[in-house]
Amino acid sequence: MSDAKVVLVALTDDQCRFGNLDLKVLMRRALRVEDRMKKNVLIEDEQRRYNIFCERIEFYSHQLLAEGKVEYIDLGNEYIDIVSKISNMFPGEARDFRVAANFCLSEQIAAYIEKFEEIARKSGVLVCDPVQTKLAFYRKAGKDGRNVVELFQAWLPDSNETKTVVNPEELRKLFFDLKIADTITEDRGGGHFVALRDQIQTVVNQTAQKIPAAINFRELRHDVIAQVLHEFVYKSGRPMYAPVTYGEGAEATPFPLFCLKPKTEQSIAQIMKQPILNIGMMTARHSNDGLDVRVRGYWFRNQEISIGRTQSEIDDIAYNKSKELLLKMRSEGLFRINFYQTGFQPAVVGFYRALTEELIFRAKLPVSLLVTPYFFMGGEYVIGMPWS
Repeated sequence: MSDAKVVLVALTDDQCRFGNLDLKVLMRRALRVEDRMKKNVLIEDEQRRYNIFCERIEFYSHQLLAEGKVEYIDLGNEYIDIVSKISNMFPGEARDFRVAANFCLSEQIAAYIEKFEEIARKSGVLVCDPVQTKLAFYRKAGKDGRNVVELFQAWLPDSNETKTVVNPEELRKLFFDLKIADTITEDRGGGHFVALRDQIQTVVNQTAQKIPAAINFRELRHDVIAQVLHEFVYKSGRPMYAPVTYGEGAEATPFPLFCLKPKTEQSIAQIMKQPILNIGMMTARHSNDGLDVRVRGYWFRNQEISIGRTQSEIDDIAYNKSKELLLKMRSEGLFRINFYQTGFQPAVVGFYRALTEELIFRAKLPVSLLVTPYFFMGGEYVIGMPWS
């Protein structure tokens, strides 16, 4: 059974409005992106844009839920396994029926219920309690003219967890002021890789000469970041920490380079016998890449690291959260992880910084951790270089 859970939230049209922003408009834009993604053209750019729309929809829904202003129902963690079963049995229909999507406009609810009921019956899960609970919630929302958002949550905080007190209005303003990048990246060759390699090498050279310099990961594809960092982490050279900065000019924790040696096939033979644990990078429902039914859990919760913070702050939170999880894993045996990475640059950098430092600690020990990145590119997942 999955560690994640799904909570359904019903929003009136008025609740969907925040100043000049309307969540229903974002939902319609996201639907247009879904249609474009079916054509598999510039898929990573469309997926990034889709993720941003969904993150904003989920953010505001979470805020209303936390404030007790919306109707909701908890489907529990069994529902994720049910969605997985449906998608495995009827992948084409599950995609077309948007079984794994995270929102439904009020005017589409009647059609959605009909399609969901049909595919649930064919899959043999119609009588399951979470399915019946979901259908009842959707029927009531449709009758009341409400829109539904499905909040995908993993590693929910303990009830005694200390909560940070924030100003909700300030938090919302910071989040909704974030710009959606509409620039289309057409370069699929080596341009991005060459640019980051050259940038890192320049920073390495200038740092060695005590000239101030820093790596800026802004506007770089997440797969490029992971692959080029892997090159410099495992490359021969004098170990060092390279300064890091982001677009807003704030400095982040330096990144360790030239600090690991590639493992031989013999040294990783034992861990290759371990079952694979599929982990997604961040909670965010993806209707077209099948991620939610592919993974068994998520490394980060979207709302805990991405809301209302600068990129350097996100990097720092992702780094510390990853160090905490990796430290916990040390005493729990061998881990062979497929890491399904999504395009959020500061979280990517924070994760790999923590992973690199963890592997430095384990360098003289038998291999007990193997992480293989997977990137959603061109309509399919591409395997990256393994970290061990």
